[in-house]
Amino acid sequence: MDSPLPGPPAVLHARLRQALGTHRWQLLTSWLESLRSGPRVLLHGNPSLGLLVPSESDEADALLTGEELGLGSWQQDVGWVLGELHELRSLSVRLPLSVDPADWDRLAARFIEGYGLPPDPSAHRAATLKTLLHLHDFCVFVTWDDTEILRYTAVITHLVDEQEKD
Repeated sequence: MDSPLPGPPAVLHARLRQALGTHRWQLLTSWLESLRSGPRVLLHGNPSLGLLVPSESDEADALLTGEELGLGSWQQDVGWVLGELHELRSLSVRLPLSVDPADWDRLAARFIEGYGLPPDPSAHRAATLKTLLHLHDFCVFVTWDDTEILRYTAVITHLVDEQEKD
């Protein structure tokens, strides 16, 4: 958040700090610090929707994990998936999908319920940080795309503002 590498990370950092403004940036920084300082548990390590394997029988569903196991707050695992849902929601309004926006909220609520822990604002804050990280990774490791930067900046702005209400 504070010391990006030169090149695309530094350009993105400057652009985001300006677009989000000082207040939102400070909130993001404080959320990151609170996730770092909380109790640590074994994490699945950036679980994604592509790693969820639903069962076709009465057996338990599965989440494939392994290569990115680590320690951190449980909100990071939950936030990672919630962040993906926010990204998919944003993408779905641009594509000709007939998905009711409320369906994304219901899906997120069911995921949190299925995780088995009470709702926690830190999980939603972790989702916002995941979205920010995903934008960084896309711009640095895939391609620079001004349209995607604007779209993600709008999503991140919305998520920060929603969390500030809570």
